[in-house]
Amino acid sequence: MGKRMLYTLATMTGTAVGVGASAVGLLRHQAGALRKAFDDDAQRTYSTFAEAVAPPRGYDDDDSAALAIIGDSWLCGIDVDDPALAPPKLIARGLGRILGTTVRVQSTARPSTLSEDLPRQVDEILRSAWLSRQLSDSWTEQRRFAIISIGTGDIIHPIHGTIGIPVLNQAINRLQREGRYTVFVLVCPNLGGLPGLRDPLKTSLRRTSRVLAGSQWLAALAARATPLRATGSLSGTTRKSLLNESGRFPSTLGYAQLSSTVLAAIADRIEAPIEVDRSLDIPEKGEAARRPAPVPQSETEPETDPCPALATEVAP
Repeated sequence: MGKRMLYTLATMTGTAVGVGASAVGLLRHQAGALRKAFDDDAQRTYSTFAEAVAPPRGYDDDDSAALAIIGDSWLCGIDVDDPALAPPKLIARGLGRILGTTVRVQSTARPSTLSEDLPRQVDEILRSAWLSRQLSDSWTEQRRFAIISIGTGDIIHPIHGTIGIPVLNQAINRLQREGRYTVFVLVCPNLGGLPGLRDPLKTSLRRTSRVLAGSQWLAALAARATPLRATGSLSGTTRKSLLNESGRFPSTLGYAQLSSTVLAAIADRIEAPIEVDRSLDIPEKGEAARRPAPVPQSETEPETDPCPALATEVAP
């Protein structure tokens, strides 16, 4: 009986080791294929920007604001056919509407960027004559904004320890100190939620990207920057329509949604003086708002506004 037990245990151990080795081999194969696709993304088309985006007609205050876009494919607008629909242009146009001024935008974001590339991108922004403070009469943090997205490449191409966090912290500090920028950080998305992935790679990417996103969030807060959730931005419809067919970066619709998230954060940070009535976003309230007001019972009763919910409040 003892020999049989030893034989059984040995067989079970050998099977477990075999399954474990098989899982490791599969993980390596999946990761290698993803890394190759990630590296190939560097050859895809993307939009470069160094231009001035005008505000709506009649709202220009004859000054300008500066907008720097830094990081990877989650901000550069990879595979977007119309440059006007890429995040740099979308954010700049929205910022011009918020501030009522011309926005000078420059993007150094590139596909397949790693954290080790971040210092060079920041150098390019800080040396840019196009974004110079001398081009604006109001060059305080209320007029200078930098958006950073980094981390996806660090997950797909693993690096040692937490090297990406010190690099991010240094980039934020330099942008604030040398460029007088108000900085926003789009933290690493949940890569485990990308379509087409299977275990064990799916689980590995989910855990690793969540850890990195949390570290980036804390680093941004510690450096007085504003962290934003990329994954939370890509919600409200099916995830598939918000990502490119490859699943590695946003679709045109996804870029638009990310841009709106950034603009909402900017408006909140600078306390933009425009309040938008959202009552029509709720169907039942919207229907009530469209119904005509009741007829006054007496001539002395004041007349009511038939569409009170359509009014948009503008703070003085």
